Amino acid sequence: MPSMRSRRVIARAFTSAGARAARSSGGLPIATCYRKSFHKRGRASRSEFWWFALYYLVLEAAFELLVHGRTPYTPPSWGAGLLAVVVGLFAIYSFFPFVSVEIRRLHDVDRSGWWLVASMLMGALSEAALGVDVMSALATHRLRQFVRALMDGGHWGLTFALVATVAINIAVFIFLVWPGTAGDNRYGRDPRGAGRAKRGDPRFVGRH
Repeated sequence: MPSMRSRRVIARAFTSAGARAARSSGGLPIATCYRKSFHKRGRASRSEFWWFALYYLVLEAAFELLVHGRTPYTPPSWGAGLLAVVVGLFAIYSFFPFVSVEIRRLHDVDRSGWWLVASMLMGALSEAALGVDVMSALATHRLRQFVRALMDGGHWGLTFALVATVAINIAVFIFLVWPGTAGDNRYGRDPRGAGRAKRGDPRFVGRH
């Protein structure tokens, strides 16, 4: 297990990696996402979304490393604790621009942001239902029977919820990687600029 000093160095490396990613793209996608933290109208290109997604992943990894990298033998460190709090708060705040840019990315492929809402709701309902059933099975010492019944389709409601959640998440992921609509659509102007103003022009289909 790495020492506290090593974990701080690794966490800083994660954070600096996110900063380098921002600089390599001119910093514009990440800055734009923060500027539009609560702006869910309009559209976002694939590059804008995926740069911020990478940055957010690095931020979350740094937080997890700081929080869960401790052991009972690790000496306490106020510096590491304060750094974990700062990174954690920043990660929580960054969740809002991440959701906003995801909605705008769906708009870019002419899809409603309700797809994301449906994905979140189905995920929450599935986790809640699964948690209740598992806790009930553990309380009655019937976990093995519960797993067998679930695999055999006995819990059809829970099975349907899990399958629906996976299907919606796959659909949302496909939308996120799909090329945006060429030209304007019902959600706004093409984020890639006036060069794609002519809707449906085959010269522009598939470009960022």
